[in-house]
Amino acid sequence: MRISLHYSKITTFLLGCLLFATSFSSAFASEYLVTPLALNLDVNKRDIISESITLINNDSRLVRLYASVNEVSTNGEGVVESFQSPSSVDRTDTPTTWVEISRQRIELKPGETREIPFTIRMNPNTVPGDYSVYIGFAEASNAPQANEKVMAGKAPGTLLSLSIDKEQNIFLRLEKYVVDRFVTGEEGGSLSYTLSNPGRVDVVPKGEVIFYDNNGDEVAAVPLNTENKVVSADSAAGFTAAVPSDLGLGKYKAFLSVEYGEHLTASVHDTAFFYILPLKQLIAAFIILMIFAIFIALYVHRRYDVADEQLAYESVPMFIRDGRSEDQHHDIDLKKDGT
Repeated sequence: MRISLHYSKITTFLLGCLLFATSFSSAFASEYLVTPLALNLDVNKRDIISESITLINNDSRLVRLYASVNEVSTNGEGVVESFQSPSSVDRTDTPTTWVEISRQRIELKPGETREIPFTIRMNPNTVPGDYSVYIGFAEASNAPQANEKVMAGKAPGTLLSLSIDKEQNIFLRLEKYVVDRFVTGEEGGSLSYTLSNPGRVDVVPKGEVIFYDNNGDEVAAVPLNTENKVVSADSAAGFTAAVPSDLGLGKYKAFLSVEYGEHLTASVHDTAFFYILPLKQLIAAFIILMIFAIFIALYVHRRYDVADEQLAYESVPMFIRDGRSEDQHHDIDLKKDGT
């Protein structure tokens, strides 16, 4: 959660002038002080912020105060122009319902200084913009009388200015990107990707997948999220798309580009490789390969058969020597067997 807190000197000065002009009699008659006079916060939806206001009793007597929270209209420079009626702003998406502060009686002893804590609990359905709330502290016998004094401008307090989602936290993270490794069907393959949204704003991502062949040339492009599917805040969503069916045999690259954001556009990218192997073309290639292998086998077989026939008709000269050679130890004497 990112919260930037700053105090505006100009706003403080203007509000001080306003309090001086509108509540001269009561402001100076009262001896208690409220600080800060102005508090500016840049917040986001779902934020929970804890702050405090300081009350100082400079009087010599006991002071009994009640806190009152009212939505006000300003002129853009921190000067309160009017108070909004509580009945007309009694909704969960208004700033008076975001401020949680004790409405019990506050008793300040003479010279006492006390920190009054309060919490700002932002509604998730808040419309981005600027809101102003006046937290007043009036001396009265009960809370309704104190609220009347605050709305009449007769009680000091703190002007709380809230800027909601002025710089919206929009961010997407690509968790997974997968393309079918081998595409064999005529209808083409498919790709899928998952986006997570850790931000505070719902996002509708757009973009495309660009396909490149093995030479690096762009051959096709497919738009993404044509149905305007939303990736909700603090969640994830999966998306799918089809690989074009008219891609030829070969290796391809699928470049994913997802864009998001309205005023400030951001994007995420990834790349995946896959192969197009049409089944019919594979069968045709297999048949051609088999025919070629058979042709080679027949050719080799015929060639060796012809060579055997030629060897069968060749004449081999033989020479016979007169006389008898000497007996050798490996000779067999057939006469010993009586044959």
